[in-house]
Amino acid sequence: MTKPLRLLTVVLLFGLAWAQSPAGTVIRNQASATVGSETYLSNVVETEILPLCAPSLTPNGTPTAPGQRAVAPAGGFAYFAYLLQNAGNAPFEFGLSWTQQPTPWTPAVALYHDVNANAQRDPGEPPIDRVTLAPGASARLLLEVHLPGDASGQLDLTPVAACPSGARDAENYARVVVGSGAALGLDKSAELEQVEPGGEVGFTVRVRNSGSQATGGEVIVSDALDAPALAGLRYVAGSAQAPKGVLEYSADGLTWSPTPPAQVSRLRLRLAGLEAGEQAYFTFRMQADAQAAPGPRANLARAQGPGGPAEAEAVFRVGARYAHHLGPRGNPRANPGGEGSADDRQQASALLGRPLCFAHGLENAGNAPDTYALAPAAALPAGVSLSLQNPDGTPLAQPVLLEAGQTLEFQACYTFTQATPAARDFVLEARSALGGGTNRTTDRVLSVFDPSALRLQKDVDRDTAVPDGSLTYTLRVENTLPFALTNAAVSDVLDPALGFVSADRGGAFDPGTRRVSWSLASLPANSTLTLTLRVRVLPTAPEGGEVPNRFSLASSEIPQPLESNTVSTRVISARLLLEKSVSPRKAVAGDLLTYTLRLANPGKVALDVRLVDDPAPGLDYQEGSTAFSGTAQAAFEPQPAAGGVLVWAGLRLEPGQTLTLTYRMRVLPGAGPELRNVAQAQGALPGGPVVSEAESTALVSVVPGVFTPPDALVGRVFLDADRDGKFTPGRDLPLPGARLILGNGRQALTDAEGRYAFREAGGGVWTLLLDPASAPFTPLPHPERLGSGYQHRVRVAGLTVSDFPLEMPLGLARATRETVLEFGPLRLAKQMLPLPGGGWRVVLVLKTSEPLREFTLTDPLPGGGERTFTYEVLEGELTLTYDLPPGAPGLPGPEGNLPPGVPGLPGPGGSDKAPALTDPQVRWRYP
Repeated sequence: MTKPLRLLTVVLLFGLAWAQSPAGTVIRNQASATVGSETYLSNVVETEILPLCAPSLTPNGTPTAPGQRAVAPAGGFAYFAYLLQNAGNAPFEFGLSWTQQPTPWTPAVALYHDVNANAQRDPGEPPIDRVTLAPGASARLLLEVHLPGDASGQLDLTPVAACPSGARDAENYARVVVGSGAALGLDKSAELEQVEPGGEVGFTVRVRNSGSQATGGEVIVSDALDAPALAGLRYVAGSAQAPKGVLEYSADGLTWSPTPPAQVSRLRLRLAGLEAGEQAYFTFRMQADAQAAPGPRANLARAQGPGGPAEAEAVFRVGARYAHHLGPRGNPRANPGGEGSADDRQQASALLGRPLCFAHGLENAGNAPDTYALAPAAALPAGVSLSLQNPDGTPLAQPVLLEAGQTLEFQACYTFTQATPAARDFVLEARSALGGGTNRTTDRVLSVFDPSALRLQKDVDRDTAVPDGSLTYTLRVENTLPFALTNAAVSDVLDPALGFVSADRGGAFDPGTRRVSWSLASLPANSTLTLTLRVRVLPTAPEGGEVPNRFSLASSEIPQPLESNTVSTRVISARLLLEKSVSPRKAVAGDLLTYTLRLANPGKVALDVRLVDDPAPGLDYQEGSTAFSGTAQAAFEPQPAAGGVLVWAGLRLEPGQTLTLTYRMRVLPGAGPELRNVAQAQGALPGGPVVSEAESTALVSVVPGVFTPPDALVGRVFLDADRDGKFTPGRDLPLPGARLILGNGRQALTDAEGRYAFREAGGGVWTLLLDPASAPFTPLPHPERLGSGYQHRVRVAGLTVSDFPLEMPLGLARATRETVLEFGPLRLAKQMLPLPGGGWRVVLVLKTSEPLREFTLTDPLPGGGERTFTYEVLEGELTLTYDLPPGAPGLPGPEGNLPPGVPGLPGPGGSDKAPALTDPQVRWRYP
């Protein structure tokens, strides 16, 4: 049979090569094809890069928008600076000339080589009419214009640079205005024609008054360093210098300051003015980022003021840097060791006849696109084949094109046809097509062994199941290899018809992938591992369908998982419904209760049913009370079982049949407040396993009889200063607002005296919990304590007391205020206590030795206003409270509040500040 032919796509980047390769460069390309495990190469295609001449003369300008401007009198001189650059890919000689717009007079024009790039004609600088430049090289030119004595108006002219082929750059117009006045001229130069990524380049910006008069006003020269044309470069801090004028900096182009900000995006030089012929300049440096894209850059400066505006542009290039890394996936640079280190090596054992795949990453670490060829560094030995694949297993197309900074993830898969215990190193290399060299990584195969040395066995406890039924899988791994498997991972993906229940030995379930995973540090040599997995058949499982399951094993030595045999379970629609009810639902000791159990088989198969009812303590089954309806089978008494459990076995339900069973129980003296009965039904296929289960509950509330004392649980939560376990007034501190939770979910909060109460709790043993968040103090030893002491186990019979004494914290401080008013038979005490969540509680305690009629109490508030309490007759002792919330007028700020959960105490760094303590007023009428 003919094997499929997989051709790898060939990507040729002719445009990229022509743009960055010199003339005469030959680009070679070759395609490869894989048939089975053999690789075949095509013929080699060669492409030669031809010379391309392209002059670039700046600054540009047109007659309507000249790039430079000068003012000179008739018979005077004007000078214009230009930069000529070879933008082609080979050395060329450029012819230099000039043209002008028509005028009635003719100037004398000459071009000079501006050797020192100062935009001035200096002694010794020669006139020039042609120049030879290498690719990317440049030359500074100075255009001199001598006006005749009869000159008037204006003159527009441009220098021209021409290639031998006729290509030319002639759009560089400058304007000379004949007369008097100021004329700003601007020149900008870069010290390097090409800056490498990570390197620096310096710039000089010169402004000159080319007119015949002083500017008579301020001149500002600005440079935008954040322009898109300078992408990948940033200002070098502290590099700007100016012999004259004031340098200013800006981060946004709006706010300027002589002090540079943290990030400089704009520069400007402020000059009070320039005399005729006078010039000023400033310099600065910029650094290219390591990943700055290669290619031309242009930096534009502007001058504004009398005689302006003027612009100048410096043109340079960011060089291309080619570099790449090949290494393990996620770490192509093989950090921290790097190329050739242990971090650049992966190792694993292989199974005979099964691919062993190593995951790799290839990173373009340069600043320009590049193409790469991936191949073994040496010929593979006999019996070994290599396939380079994408992460999804498809063949990897070569050559590989990567943009700057881009990473490719792929895998190298080796297949072996003979077993060997010796380790082998296979070196894979990536070769750059554009001068980036070669980078390598190593795949070490520790050994090649027969996969039969690892036995994976999967078993299931039943061949059939029903929706909502359970299955138990047994996973068995036998390692007969002479070495241990490290970092072993067992994985079991559940079918959509299955739901996870539990897994032993730390198995974890991921609902997203439906995968059950076990992670094992080691699976020793000559050992056996057994795992158990319990699942549930979902109600949506298709009737009669097969539910398959298998598991896999992987480790550091065998990264490609091995799979076990597959077991299947057939789904049968067998369901069992159970409903339990009781009448009456409230009873007293001695009452008879009638329980009703309703069984239904809505499935499609007959079921043998076993019914189990576990009565609550305090109930007694009445012999002979069992009755059946809805079935032809005779009624029979439950079978005796341990613990008073009632069992009816041998019940038969046909598909769609319903069975109702009733029986009676008597409530015995001493029964608890709630009698909960749980009934369970198990349905099995005739002569087969249990395939469906159901459960139902009935609840009866026991009402106390006439002579039954009410059961209540009360107590107090307090800080026990003397640690005697008892509350001592005046010495121990009650905790208001503490939360207590009874075993049935009832909750209570302590009052201002730390007291709580659960009335009609019901007799019996209760678990009582003090919420630690509401009382964050260590519980002291207590006879009823459980665990850390926040729980008590209390036997409630009648009125039962259970206190929570807590350890008094060191350095206790209570932010309270108190005043006492005594007059005649009345004593009035006022206290202010801080609340846990902030704010204050006002406590008023009144005590009178005789009745006081038409009694009125007025308590002024700290922030204004008052609280009034009125009574027709005040007798004995009365306690009144009200709260001042946080932020109320007259209260201190947040620093005076208490942290939540610490009743009555200031928190760390807190304050015991209190609002002003006002004096209450009282009045009453004597008869």
